[in-house]
Amino acid sequence: MKFLITLLFYCLIIGEEIYIDLITTNDMHGFIKEQKAYFMNPQYPPTIIGGSGYYKYISDVKQNQSKEDMLILDAGNFFQGSNFGMHDGGKSVIEWMNKLEYDAMVLGQYDFILGASNLNEAIENSTFDILGANLDCNDCLSKVKPYTIKTVKGVNVGILGIVNSNIEELVPLSKLDGATFDYEYNTIKKWVPIMKEMGADIIIVLTSSGVPWDREEIYSTFVQSNSKDTNKHLNAIEMGYFAENVDLIVSGGISKGYRTAWYDPKSHVYTIQNYGNGTSYGHIKLRIDPIYKKFLGIDYVNNNEASHTLFFDDYNPDSEVRKEINEKHKNIDLVNFNLKNEIDYIYENLDNWNVPTLNSKDIDIVTWNCEFFPTANDSTISALSEIVKDIDVDIIAFQEIRKAGWFEKLMQRLPEYDYIVSLQASFMDLAIIYKKDLFEFVNHTELFSDNDYNFAGRPPLKLDLIYKPENQKLSIINLHMKCCDSGLKRRQNASLMLYNYLIEKELEINDNIVVLGDWNDDLKDKPKEHCFDSFFNDDRFYFANYDIVFDIQQASYPKEPYVSFLDHILLTSNLLTHKVYTLPIDNWMNGFDVYEKYISDHKPVFLTFSIK
Repeated sequence: MKFLITLLFYCLIIGEEIYIDLITTNDMHGFIKEQKAYFMNPQYPPTIIGGSGYYKYISDVKQNQSKEDMLILDAGNFFQGSNFGMHDGGKSVIEWMNKLEYDAMVLGQYDFILGASNLNEAIENSTFDILGANLDCNDCLSKVKPYTIKTVKGVNVGILGIVNSNIEELVPLSKLDGATFDYEYNTIKKWVPIMKEMGADIIIVLTSSGVPWDREEIYSTFVQSNSKDTNKHLNAIEMGYFAENVDLIVSGGISKGYRTAWYDPKSHVYTIQNYGNGTSYGHIKLRIDPIYKKFLGIDYVNNNEASHTLFFDDYNPDSEVRKEINEKHKNIDLVNFNLKNEIDYIYENLDNWNVPTLNSKDIDIVTWNCEFFPTANDSTISALSEIVKDIDVDIIAFQEIRKAGWFEKLMQRLPEYDYIVSLQASFMDLAIIYKKDLFEFVNHTELFSDNDYNFAGRPPLKLDLIYKPENQKLSIINLHMKCCDSGLKRRQNASLMLYNYLIEKELEINDNIVVLGDWNDDLKDKPKEHCFDSFFNDDRFYFANYDIVFDIQQASYPKEPYVSFLDHILLTSNLLTHKVYTLPIDNWMNGFDVYEKYISDHKPVFLTFSIK
């Protein structure tokens, strides 16, 4: 009895635990308009309510408490990847975030996609803190600070921002304006003690380093490796392993969400991450000891889940916000980019292989899937730059660019060429390079960037040029279709989308069009087992490489048992084909094994053509 009375007295004195509502987003990519979630159900896609529903949800939470008693955080990549986000470089997304009264956002790697100067302009009018403790750029981003401390219900919540340190591999260096990024572990080690000295009771790390797919497997492999090397990029769960005195990690950088938090048994750190593209948000409650202001753990708010999908059927829109978003979207169709890629060139003489020159008096173009570029890092850069110099063609369309930052390294070795690379792709970039002396850049666009499910997250990359010798406009469209048998329906839908776009939007103003890339279908496949029907049935188009696909020796994918011709070049009928063949680069490099090791498992397809 005495014990129970004492316990009761103790509980009355200390009171109940403190609960702080934490609401999070990540990888919004400018998707705040209502959208169809084709990735969930391609046949009957549910509707995602978007920014108006998210605003209404937060407003409803605020009705039960003041804004000062909760936190709203974002883990970066806020505007890239949609026409709405890209049309004004992220300014409209920042306006929307201001309206929701965010507390803090960490910068994501793709927030630099239009350059640091654009980013600085976009965040200038933010009413919330912009964080990046591992960023050093000599004030190129004047508003960014390492951390912030927010007092919520008497608890000092420290929020440390860490930008994905792998950014230099993912974004061209020329976009960073000299910015550098320290590694995640070093940043935690430096700043957490400072934040504690400044009075932070609990510490949240807000990062764009990303919780990877298959987190359990990745974590297990990481622990088993027993690596002591912290002087490298760490993803969010690897970071959590070393995160002493950190209580919670809120992550973004990978558009993969998890319904439950990750808990590290070594550090006792929780890590959460939502699905991106405006499809979900996070909402948890932080449990805090009322006496010592120590972090005790998290509670799930709804359905025992940390992350929630914004289904239209489950959430109500705010009518005014919905109207504002729709009005802004109404006048945005495609976004044209007029960016110049200013790079410093590296001059070197390479001659490892006997590769012939292919340049002709006509226009020479190549489509080339460079598998997981750069598959062998610096060795790939050296090998590919030598071959591009040697063949000396006018235009090359590359697919499967895994690291856009490395593509700039390639271009540093090719001073005769300018280039464009994807700005809105969510999975593997596309790129086009072209001879400066032959072509004048007009603009580039990325088709279907707001609806790229059928294109596997890789919106077709369109480049408009003026061919100087004849003063003729020429449009190049580079694509990389969804692979494998499971992707057939998506390829068919994507092909039809592209066909309709060309006949409705392009042919009347420009009929000099080349569509090329990895179609992931063979032209000689049986009817209904390929994606070419729309173009087969219209004599305004023809496949320049149709005849050679029946020659097994010219298969662009030569690996057994799937030998096939997957890489094609489609022309409008007023473009004349002179020569077309698959380039035997493997023969010039002493065998396919060498070629595959350094460059790709696909052979490039070469075409010489002219304008009537």
